[in-house]
Amino acid sequence: MFRAAHRLCLAFALIAAFSIPAAAQDSVAGEWIFTMTSPQGMIDVEFAFEQNGSEVTGNAKLTDIPEVEGAVISEGIYEEGVLFFVLSVGAQGQWYDVEIEADVDGDEMVGEAYMPEMGAAPFTAKRKASD
Repeated sequence: MFRAAHRLCLAFALIAAFSIPAAAQDSVAGEWIFTMTSPQGMIDVEFAFEQNGSEVTGNAKLTDIPEVEGAVISEGIYEEGVLFFVLSVGAQGQWYDVEIEADVDGDEMVGEAYMPEMGAAPFTAKRKASD
């Protein structure tokens, strides 16, 4: 009886140990590099996401576009491998909202950024390696 109980406990411990990495990867938290197609050509944008449950917040660095004064993520949600958020971008004293949706697969994503009056721009993204 003791031996059976011991094996059962060991089996549960192994299941729990191997389940933790899978759950940890079901997150978009961290730094990502998006490669986007824009009217000016290909640009790289660095995003930093924070995640609490399915809620996603963060910001972006648009260093390739000098007119941008700030970029903040709102309305972010990540569920069942799909990320959606609104990126509010400040430029020349005005703010513009860009709706972004992506399919996430581990450390990669593919999606579109919808910009009012400009349409949709496709992108790919990769999570930056942890230091």
